[in-house]
Amino acid sequence: MSEALLKILIIEDSVDDYDLLVMQIRRAGYKLNSKRIESREELINSLEDLWDLVISDNSLPQFNAQEALKITRSKNFFLPFIIVSGTIGEEAAVSAMRAGANDYIFKGNLNRLLPAIEREVRESDNKIKKIKIEKKLEQSEKMYRFLSGSIQDVFIALDADFNVTFWNEHAQNEFAIGNEVIKTPIFKVLPAFENKKLKSLLGQVLHERKSQHFEFQHGTHKYFEGSIYPTEEGITIIAKNVTEQRQVKENLIKINNELETLMYRISHDLKGPVASIKGLINIGMKDFNENKEVQLLLKMFDNSTLMLNNTLNELLNITRIKQGQIKPDPFDLSLLLNDVINSLKFSDGFDDVEIKLEECEDIEILSDKRLFRSVIQNLLENAIKYRSKDKSRKFIRIYASKEKNISTLCIEDNGQGIPLKLQKNIFEMFYRANESSQGSGLGLYIVKSALDKLNGIVNLNSKEGCGSTFIIKIPDLNDLWG
Repeated sequence: MSEALLKILIIEDSVDDYDLLVMQIRRAGYKLNSKRIESREELINSLEDLWDLVISDNSLPQFNAQEALKITRSKNFFLPFIIVSGTIGEEAAVSAMRAGANDYIFKGNLNRLLPAIEREVRESDNKIKKIKIEKKLEQSEKMYRFLSGSIQDVFIALDADFNVTFWNEHAQNEFAIGNEVIKTPIFKVLPAFENKKLKSLLGQVLHERKSQHFEFQHGTHKYFEGSIYPTEEGITIIAKNVTEQRQVKENLIKINNELETLMYRISHDLKGPVASIKGLINIGMKDFNENKEVQLLLKMFDNSTLMLNNTLNELLNITRIKQGQIKPDPFDLSLLLNDVINSLKFSDGFDDVEIKLEECEDIEILSDKRLFRSVIQNLLENAIKYRSKDKSRKFIRIYASKEKNISTLCIEDNGQGIPLKLQKNIFEMFYRANESSQGSGLGLYIVKSALDKLNGIVNLNSKEGCGSTFIIKIPDLNDLWG
């Protein structure tokens, strides 16, 4: 402490005694900032400044140490006050200590002064620090309770033994349990936490100090989800009642399933009438073989019927994708690609386009072959259909790779391309990026739906007038399906 600066207020009417005290303190190696006063008014004014210690003579012409102590305590309760006097008796000294003086020292025994100063300054600092910490803790606790009480979520604090230490008003309302749960294990308060998975999650957060997401059911009709966070005292649980959202989601799933079933029934039931119309058109074309006007009309009807039949087939394909079961089997990618290409040989525009396979050999994929085939077929049909009529050389380039259990397939063309502003919508149902298209707007929707089912993804790089590249990533399903 000898290097520390001490600020000491000395109440002393004798200049010689003041100089003696100052010399004694400086001799110990202290840097000293001191002030001598001897009146009540000087003391009151001086206490407006910051001091480490007050040293007071017991008896002064205008007042005494007891009065000085009273004034000091009224201004600063924790400021150390030491009486140094040659006249104070033992009874008066004891009385002064009871009144709040920190020590008394006889002027004839000043060797006690330095240890007393060091002790009292140190203890005063410790008291002030303790009070500041307690105030901060009190403020933090008030803020903690205010924030936890004001949020519109369930807020529960647990200690390291998973006993409830705080339970906000929202928790009380949601679970119809009051503050009597304090100090009760969470497992008794909310039986859902007896679940092996949730209990393990609490322990994981406590020991690994990482937050975790969770969900649980309370009773038969309430559902909650939220997060568990580590704290210094234990853990905090913040959860939201998601019962309504869950019911809405379940209703949407139910409605979606009903719509898919309806779409399947309508598509399936219309196949018969469409086939009948197709048959009648064929009969008409034979019977009116000589009538060119009727032949033209029947040809238009036939084209429209063909488009309707294609749309019905695509709708049926969608419902099979949505409702069907995945059947993963290993297949050779190169063989599948060649099989799809051969099936398209008689499609309109096939002979205009050069299709090249690159680096597709020796890649085996474990997935649903039927679904993946529909992905490739729709992408190739699109590339052929939207080829650039103005380019002398039209191509479709197909290349692939595999890393670990992820296969990447790229289908690149130099066709018409897709405008940037339309690209975000191309995988939506019935969306046509090309206004002149006669298609159903279902091809790319089928691609996306099938890949979603297979846990795959599809991305597009396209520039209008230059062409498009569809990048497919698909995992082997052995990890998921065994």
